[in-house]
Amino acid sequence: MKLPFFEGELVRRSSLVFMAALFANLIALIANLIIANILGTEFFGTFKVIIYLFAFLPMFAELGINSSLTKYIAEFGKDSGKSKYIIKWFLKLKLISYILLIAVVFLLKDYIAFYFLKDVSMSYLILAGIILLSFNYFGTFTSIALGFQNFRLYSFSQFLASAASALLAVLLSPLGIFYMVIGWGLGIFVGNIPNVLFLIKKTFRKYENVDMKRLFLKFNLLSYPTEFITSLFTAIIPFLSFFFSQRLLGYYSFAFMFYYAAILIPSSLSIVLFPKFSELDGLKRYDHAKNILKTSFLYYTLIVIIGLVLVFLLSEWFIAFVAKDYLPSLLMFKVIVSLGLILGYNVIYANYLRGLGKVKKYALVTLIQNILLIIASFALLNSMV
Repeated sequence: MKLPFFEGELVRRSSLVFMAALFANLIALIANLIIANILGTEFFGTFKVIIYLFAFLPMFAELGINSSLTKYIAEFGKDSGKSKYIIKWFLKLKLISYILLIAVVFLLKDYIAFYFLKDVSMSYLILAGIILLSFNYFGTFTSIALGFQNFRLYSFSQFLASAASALLAVLLSPLGIFYMVIGWGLGIFVGNIPNVLFLIKKTFRKYENVDMKRLFLKFNLLSYPTEFITSLFTAIIPFLSFFFSQRLLGYYSFAFMFYYAAILIPSSLSIVLFPKFSELDGLKRYDHAKNILKTSFLYYTLIVIIGLVLVFLLSEWFIAFVAKDYLPSLLMFKVIVSLGLILGYNVIYANYLRGLGKVKKYALVTLIQNILLIIASFALLNSMV
């Protein structure tokens, strides 16, 4: 069956998202390599624990809001008065939840420093993390842009956020980890300025109330627990910090950067697929959605084969060239990056389920992915003790 959407529109959108993500992640990767070499394995591990910890903590304040905004804006229509209503409602709710979370983290900063950094005197880094946490609020506007399926704006803002975070962290590195963390958060804010301006200028049809209680019971309430399951991706390094030294976490963080690079293509494709599947769900065109999924798998298989060959042939040469101090993590690097390529199938499938509103199945396949990654990570680190 010929799928004009996949052959034309989806390819163009995915290419736009991918190219923006490619250049942004290339800049971020280079910046992270610079940071890894500047800080050394131990302090690089500390830096990454803070970054990922405060990427995970916002999940306690999300309440399924980001996913719901993307889904319902796409489902209700770009100019709908209902879309206007849910945007305002969710932004207010999320602001309240973030304020409460920041207050709790501030009160517990000494305990957080003790358990995650093994040193209470480093609680000042938790204050930097709180600033990073506050900037994460603006990520909501990225979900709004995605719901409008404005992939040009989404791609630009993602590029700007990722590149700005990495570059600001490098530029502020002479001042220490505290300011590097703040710079990372400031990049998130900078990247979402275009999304905020877009929403301010956006015109909607007549304001139309929505039964938010029904939406919460139908999607938010069910998707909220899945946010924690999905966020396990960012919780891995903080979790491992309970068991392993900062030096080993530095080695792992180096490999983990390239795990993220490995899932770049399926993640970029899924960004486009999710709102499209939501739209097809509203139209009840399930066969069309399934055919797009199958074709996505077919194209991605070629990428996986090429990627695995490159990983096993060139990894040692690459690490020796860019950061030779991290050569002891060669085996970890190969396994983690290969796993990222293979789990790309799961990323695509999970967003197919999420777009169709199959929240429980989405949670299950995402949980399986994160459990596999955690088990593999723990085993690899334990082998280096």
